[in-house]
Amino acid sequence: MRAFLLTMALLVPVRSALAQQPAQQATQPPAVSGWQRVQALPAGTSINVKARKNNANCKLRSVDADTLTCTHGKDIVIQRSDIVNIKVPHRGRSALAGLAIGAGAGVITGYASTAGDGCSNICILGPGSVATMAGVAFGTIGAIVGAFTDFTKFTVYKAP
Repeated sequence: MRAFLLTMALLVPVRSALAQQPAQQATQPPAVSGWQRVQALPAGTSINVKARKNNANCKLRSVDADTLTCTHGKDIVIQRSDIVNIKVPHRGRSALAGLAIGAGAGVITGYASTAGDGCSNICILGPGSVATMAGVAFGTIGAIVGAFTDFTKFTVYKAP
């Protein structure tokens, strides 16, 4: 039981970090539609641009009424009419979310797989230890999957 409580105590900072994310988003530019949201992004923001002819993962350099300029080794100029969508990646946030989801699933699965089998006083590992190990393993996998899939990225612009 102590291991379960320790695992939950370790997950509280992760959960509170995720809970603070919407508060940080509130400090972003006001919700405006269309190209104005792209123009409101600060220079140096990492963006993923999907265009009709090519795609680019780059850092925003400048935006005007008809073009977007970003840098990835060299300057890339993309016409607004060619852009399909622009997304802002959040790999760190995705990794934290994956960690929390995976650790929670691991703790529940590990505890449920050993609880009630009458093994806690006889076996070397009790339910709490198994739950902790499963939480760490699933949390690690979840963090890796979250970082690679970047499932919390958001769309700044989508062509009409």
